[in-house]
Amino acid sequence: MEKIEINLESLEEATNKFNHKILSNELDSFIENKALHTLPSESILLIINGLSNTKDQEKLTKLIHTYYQTKVKQLKKIDQYDDYIRLILLLLGIVLIIISEQFASFLSELFLIAGWVVVWEVVYDILFTGIKRKRNLKTAKKLAICQLNFIDKVEK
Repeated sequence: MEKIEINLESLEEATNKFNHKILSNELDSFIENKALHTLPSESILLIINGLSNTKDQEKLTKLIHTYYQTKVKQLKKIDQYDDYIRLILLLLGIVLIIISEQFASFLSELFLIAGWVVVWEVVYDILFTGIKRKRNLKTAKKLAICQLNFIDKVEK
């Protein structure tokens, strides 16, 4: 189990300064950066130091779980639409390569280059961007169900 320690003096430190129903970007970045180093089978435990009010503890637990559940839904939706776009672009690239065979000289080269550029972009997106997004999705899924332990006093 991966333990991530967080020091908070109040609930306001964990929330967005413009909307207290949203997790702050700073805390989100901190948690995600620490969680990215976990093994795929490893669960995550957030240890919160300094938040002693039971009501605030419940709010923070709900806030973190809700935030990452929403993030999971968003990443799944992006993945779904990204797959459609990849398929369309791949077909477009193949069509451009086939069209290049129909022309002579300059137009042939132009369509051939354009087709291969589109195909390469699709492959690049699958290999690099898609893998990174899937890794972020796995991390968000773990954080959506992570356990939170609260310690009243901050250890120095």
